[in-house]
Amino acid sequence: MPSQTSNLTLPVPRGFDLQAAVCSYGFFILAPNRWDTDARTFTRPLQSKRGRAVRVTISQPKTNRRTLRLVCDKRLDPAERSAIKAQARRMLRIDEDFSDWFKLHPIARRKKFGRLFCSPTLFEDIVKTITGCNVTWSNTVRMNRFLCEKVGTRGAFPTPKQLAAITPAKLKADCRVGYRAERIIRLARDVESGQLDLAWFEQPGHLADEVYNALLKIYGLGPFAASNVCQLLGHYDRIAIDTETYRHFCKTYGVKRPKDPSKLHPRIEKHYAQYAPYQFLAYWFELWCGYEAANGKPAPQWLAEEAGDFTAAKLKGG
Repeated sequence: MPSQTSNLTLPVPRGFDLQAAVCSYGFFILAPNRWDTDARTFTRPLQSKRGRAVRVTISQPKTNRRTLRLVCDKRLDPAERSAIKAQARRMLRIDEDFSDWFKLHPIARRKKFGRLFCSPTLFEDIVKTITGCNVTWSNTVRMNRFLCEKVGTRGAFPTPKQLAAITPAKLKADCRVGYRAERIIRLARDVESGQLDLAWFEQPGHLADEVYNALLKIYGLGPFAASNVCQLLGHYDRIAIDTETYRHFCKTYGVKRPKDPSKLHPRIEKHYAQYAPYQFLAYWFELWCGYEAANGKPAPQWLAEEAGDFTAAKLKGG
């Protein structure tokens, strides 16, 4: 009887470290992502070419660090295998070259910090960015759990088609996303209808400013959200500035916070300009190290249920 699972292998660059790539950005805590702190494996459902939700567990064998092992809970055809591998490469930024960043920031190189974890699709990245705006992190965690439980298939993150088929009122009631419901549904419907071509944003050759300005045209994406999506697309020269940036910058560099914190923007941008074109990576490295210190343990040991303990809401007084 043929196996009902598929085992795939994925080559990775020299020096690649799975736990460093996964546990580098808050999205790794959000559903349907799951990092196993003991086994050091990453698991989540991914979408196959046939529209099936395939649960994939990714590990990095100790005997062959240049290869990842992907165990899928379904038997896949060649097209599905290719799609699953492509999504894994995107999440872990396997195809990006960070050699210049590591030369610029030796401490980050020693910690293998650079591959900021993202989603298997740009659509999921944008939705998760929307759920992270103007809200506590614990609420962001809850919103994404409800999106997967109540809208997605078998716990997978919902597709544009699934979200486009429901009303903002229902999404708001079921997933507690508040005013974001209208933005999420409109995004899904624009993508599903072809009015918004997300593939354009991932085509090589676009300038960072060009991508940023195009993102601002998407309903519901302001400067912070557009800047954050830029870094998820590999454009690191723009810092997504929010209240957490103000807190971090003032505490780290002994700056008194003004009544109008937006006045800090030029000073923040000037400070991180020394790391161009990797300003966001430099900022996030500092912020992430601060979170690890505040939490008392490195990110690979964080548990999803502890997520609220090391974010801005808890650190404002620090």
